[in-house]
Parts: sequence; structure tokens; C-alpha cells
Amino acid sequence: MAAPFPPPHELTSHQAPALLVAELLQVDGAGVGGRTRLDNSTGLDALQVTEACAQSLAVILGQALRERGGPAASGMLVGLKQARLIRRLRPGERLEVSAQRSYELGAFHLYQVAVTDDAGALVFSGEYKTVSQAVAQDGQELPA
Repeated sequence: MAAPFPPPHELTSHQAPALLVAELLQVDGAGVGGRTRLDNSTGLDALQVTEACAQSLAVILGQALRERGGPAASGMLVGLKQARLIRRLRPGERLEVSAQRSYELGAFHLYQVAVTDDAGALVFSGEYKTVSQAVAQDGQELPA
């Protein structure tokens, strides 16, 4: 069964081989949360899973903006708090990222992010702080 969403490389500026998101699984509301599946074919270390979660936020926001007439988003990770890698990640195991926006002030957002393995066990978590700007096709800023 094909995913109902475009491939991640169409939703973010991240491209292979640096793109670590394999699939967008769900988008909640206007990008307030969602789920992705990571590309863990070779195994991800702590730094890579941290980056993969940031990319997941970009993909989720990219789809939310596309649904509202996006197509462009510009943003960056400006902070990471309480990041915790619970165990080493095994190459090939299925990893899913769940993200939920917990705070918003203009372009500043906080997301609670969790990564679970194929058994549903938590393997990574953290609070991501982002700043983003969304631009509609007509050049007008969209609320992100």
C-alpha cells in the first residue's frame, strides 16, 4: 500500500544521502504534530537520530504547509533540551518518530519528540526548539 503523503524529499530541503526520513506517516492539524519512519538501514548513532528527529519536524511542517498552499518553509533547530538516547539503535530495525507541538509563540515552537522501535519501546526522546517561517505561493507569510 502506497503512503498517502509525498516522499519526504519533496517536503523538505534535506536530500539524499543526508535525508534520514524514509516516510511520512501522519500529520496532525496544521503541523502541530505527526509521525514519520526513519531510514535506519545502516544504523543511526546519537547525533544522527537527533538530526533525523529535526528532519522529521521539517517533513511534517512541509506537508502541513503544502496542504495550506505552501510550498516553502524556512526553519532551523535552535535548541534541544532533555535529549535522551536510551539504547543503541540496531541497523535495520524500524524506528518511528512521534512529534507533538507543546508551545508556540509566533515563529518559535517547542515540540516533544519521541522515537520508538518496532516493539513500541521508547529509544530516544527530547524537546526540540525551532524557529520557522512559512511562505505561501503568493509570497504571503503563513502561520506555521
